[in-house]
Amino acid sequence: MKKLMMAILAALTLIMPVLADNADLSPQEAYGRIFSCDEKQVGQYFATDFLNVIPAEKIVEIRKIYVDALGKYKEARSTESGYRLIFEKGEADSKIKVNADNKVSTLWFGAPEFTSDTFEAVKNELKKLPGDVSICLLQRDPAKEAAEEIFVLHPDKSLGCGSAFKLYLLKALEDSINKGERSWSDVIELREEWRSFPSGLLQEWPAGSRHTLETLAGLMISVSDNTATDHIYNMLGSDKLREYFPTSCADLYNTSQVLKLKFFFPADAQKYLKADAAGKRAVLAAMDAIKPSEIASLSAIYQLDEPILVEEIEWFISTRNLCDVIYSLRDNRLIRINPATGLVDKKDWHIAGFKGGSEPGVLNYTWLLQKTPESPFYTLSCTIVNSQKAVDSDTFNTLVSRLLKLTAAL
Repeated sequence: MKKLMMAILAALTLIMPVLADNADLSPQEAYGRIFSCDEKQVGQYFATDFLNVIPAEKIVEIRKIYVDALGKYKEARSTESGYRLIFEKGEADSKIKVNADNKVSTLWFGAPEFTSDTFEAVKNELKKLPGDVSICLLQRDPAKEAAEEIFVLHPDKSLGCGSAFKLYLLKALEDSINKGERSWSDVIELREEWRSFPSGLLQEWPAGSRHTLETLAGLMISVSDNTATDHIYNMLGSDKLREYFPTSCADLYNTSQVLKLKFFFPADAQKYLKADAAGKRAVLAAMDAIKPSEIASLSAIYQLDEPILVEEIEWFISTRNLCDVIYSLRDNRLIRINPATGLVDKKDWHIAGFKGGSEPGVLNYTWLLQKTPESPFYTLSCTIVNSQKAVDSDTFNTLVSRLLKLTAAL
């Protein structure tokens, strides 16, 4: 699917000049003006160069996210690394720079942190989101067979999960290697007929270039490389992979097949949906015969931001099942390359494994987390699907961040 978009407030960096009335505007005064000025007057506090990049409306929107979540702004306290912003109901880290012209040249906000947050409070907010939401947070002890539910919201509802389905490919590949059928060091040549579309890197590499299975799997998980994914998918075969996927995935397809059907050949997508099993295989075979290089324009994959068949053509997997598969991969280091930077910091965890997925109308995050080598494992999977419009990723990310902080405090 499309490259996972991490629109998380914790990674939000703004260049935000502010008009000063004096010659020595302090950071605390700048914060006060940022959070107190009237919405209609926001533009006058910012430099033209900044507003050309980020309009005043976006600044108001960002400010509103923090005020809506944490309440009225109170003050900014200096810290070793920047400032701690204090609100009525919580706090947030921030960094700011005021230049010689008394204009704020840089402003960074960390994720909102609630002073007295609870799982129940987060659940109440999740229930307000448009679309379908599924959350599963489990505590796992390797010495115990059963997992303990910590927080769940429709955990058994099978929803589209985007590229999170790639966890099952990694599991199937790992099992094949453990059985001695393959080795991580096996070298695979890229095949033109197995080339896919972004996200990733390998779609730009020439056919015939050589990569180890470990490299392909690492790219599949860490940057959601679709070409790497399809090489692993096609090498293992859909018949073998079907043994790994839950029954909710009645149809299996690789990324190239899905992207072609959704974004380039909608008539074939409708034909696929109406076909019997043999007919569906024929449609997928027709998609395989079309190379990405033969498609006149690839711009459709980047321009569309409205959901397309998210309830018809997707990988439909519950968050409970995603928790189970990532826990089965707890010893695989490839899931630890990218912990979803911006939501999770590796240094805060002994183990932080991750795979997510997204397309317009679909967003999933799935983690394996462990605080110390002696601590229990936690698996957290969060999915939101909206078939009518793009999901509210800012609000969802804020709520997921709250769940992660509550998990870290357990």
